[in-house]
Amino acid sequence: MKEVYGEQCLARCTIFRWCQRYEVGCVNVKDLPRPGQAHVVTKSAGISIVDELIRQNRRITTHEIAVELFLYYRWFSKKRDE
Repeated sequence: MKEVYGEQCLARCTIFRWCQRYEVGCVNVKDLPRPGQAHVVTKSAGISIVDELIRQNRRITTHEIAVELFLYYRWFSKKRDE
């Protein structure tokens, strides 16, 4: 199958798993709800806190903000650029 579809080809085990689900009656192709907290949450309170840090020190870096708020630096930089 990789010769035909290349690197985008699904793994055999994925196809078998889908076939098993189909055979027992699961034909829903939409994503099912997953337990747990959403991966991305932006709250106005968080935005206000970051805004206040920047107002207190206009030269503050994203790394310093991340350290101050216990955030993962690369995630913070990515969200800031959006």
